[in-house]
Amino acid sequence: MARLEIEHLIPISQGGSNEESNLWLACPLCNRSKSDRMMAVDPDTGDTVPLFNPRTQIWSEHFRWGDDGIRIIGITAIGRATVETLHLSDDPDALKVRSYWVLAGWHPPDF
Repeated sequence: MARLEIEHLIPISQGGSNEESNLWLACPLCNRSKSDRMMAVDPDTGDTVPLFNPRTQIWSEHFRWGDDGIRIIGITAIGRATVETLHLSDDPDALKVRSYWVLAGWHPPDF
């Protein structure tokens, strides 16, 4: 996996700032996939919803780990839209790394 990048939760193009409260670490795929989006489509309902914001929302309220311990499952509209848009469960490199972490007993984390 590549190094983490600094992600703007609210993109500069949409009025976001470089203040620490608007920054988060993201993998390059997630950062590129999010681009300047703040909203995405829930694949189950077709509704446009906000993407998950790790500064203001709780991970376990929107996601869970799949039974294999490597796939992230969206359990709300926000979670599903985020998983789909950021490719959280279909990137081969991320899945491979997580599978090694599972074998080592480091993953999935307890929330």
